Amino acid sequence: MKKNILILVIPLLLSSCESWLDVKPNDRISEEATFSTPRGFELALNGVYVDLNKTSLYGQALTWDFIEILAQRYAISKTSTYNREAMQFHHGADEVKTRVENIWAQAYSLISNINLILKNCEDRREVLSDEYYNLIKGEALGLRALLHFDLFRLWGPVYSQASETALTIPYYVEFSISAQPKLTASMFMEQVITDLETAAGLLKMDDPVMKGSGVLEANGANNFWGYRALRLNYYAVKLLLARAYLYVDNKGEALKAAKEVIEVQERLFPWANATEISLAGENVDRMFSTELVFALQNVNRKAIYTKYFDSDNLKMGVLLACNQKVIDEYVFDSEYSDLRYKVWLDKNVEIEGGSYKEVMKYQTTSTDSLYVQLIPMLRVSEAFYIAAECEGEEDEDAGVAWLNKVRNARSLQGVEWYYYESTLESEYMREFIGEGQLFFFYKRRNYDELPSAYDLYESVPMTPNDYVLLIPENESKYN
Repeated sequence: MKKNILILVIPLLLSSCESWLDVKPNDRISEEATFSTPRGFELALNGVYVDLNKTSLYGQALTWDFIEILAQRYAISKTSTYNREAMQFHHGADEVKTRVENIWAQAYSLISNINLILKNCEDRREVLSDEYYNLIKGEALGLRALLHFDLFRLWGPVYSQASETALTIPYYVEFSISAQPKLTASMFMEQVITDLETAAGLLKMDDPVMKGSGVLEANGANNFWGYRALRLNYYAVKLLLARAYLYVDNKGEALKAAKEVIEVQERLFPWANATEISLAGENVDRMFSTELVFALQNVNRKAIYTKYFDSDNLKMGVLLACNQKVIDEYVFDSEYSDLRYKVWLDKNVEIEGGSYKEVMKYQTTSTDSLYVQLIPMLRVSEAFYIAAECEGEEDEDAGVAWLNKVRNARSLQGVEWYYYESTLESEYMREFIGEGQLFFFYKRRNYDELPSAYDLYESVPMTPNDYVLLIPENESKYN
């Protein structure tokens, strides 16, 4: 019996300003027809990237919304029960359960589609040239690892506290409608790393980025081979590997992977130019797009800003904004020359008697360019932070040297070794505003309290259980 796969299609980026194609969700193509040509494989894989933009995944929940609320990023209004329940780690509240159920369901559904692509890479090997095979399989394995890893970072235990025998969540390595067994934390992360190592090996052979292709440029007539920063390219996989190795405290391998990304930073992922940004006016590239190792293209980014961040048109009950004093005095420590402060948090607002900072990162203009559609997934600065953490534990001078490279790129002076630990934390707080990485930083390091979003002198107490979401009651449907 033929299986069916839901195929969503993205355009081949004939120009940097083209939009995603709008495909109805009930358009289905049989598995046999889909994977009968290389073009069919392209469309199937493109459909995965489109679905990553869903609001239950990286189009909202896992970048600038739910995951940032968990990190105490925004000074949520007391009238916003929907967000306050999440912020207070009331995982059993209906408002929270609905959100996490959607994340779980969408992620595992997408993993199933990825596994169908991987299955057909082998079943229909004759359809693909070696170059196509390596690229498609490499990206698919990387995407499978990315989704599983983030599921684990949400539903898995604090890794340093994980039991050697306790089971966590399942890792799907094949296309199946049957439930798969749950794995221990170490077994799960071994599979994440295995997928990423295999993906890196495949992509190293044929990823166009390894042959000099630009990461945000076309590459010939078929742009499946271009715009590599919009796909899980070789260096994106290596950065994910560095992140995964650090998560399991394998600092040697994490440093090795991070340094491979750092080595090409200047050539492929150059720092945002402060002078150009200052002269850009309203057309500023707020996303620092040249630094993105991997990003999604989302034509709804303007609507995201308007609906959630625009203080001119929103009431405090729905606005996602930061407390001004917390930002000025705690997060940025009065370093107002920081490029991130000037570009992402340059607007003070007074609402309902409170002083806030509007988050400007997702603001767009009418300029017809690719960077106003980007959703950040992996930023090159993280490679420097990982290197800092790997070397800083034994040598704070070496650790702070890596942090200072990012600080210098942000128009700041370097700091001395004795500021290493506080600078590492502040860099994660500054760099990943609206990008969903701060909560995972806290969880990995098992912080027993988080800085308050409301007050300089308050904190939010945490237990290891607070960091773990509840597995949906109907998880058997997806597991």
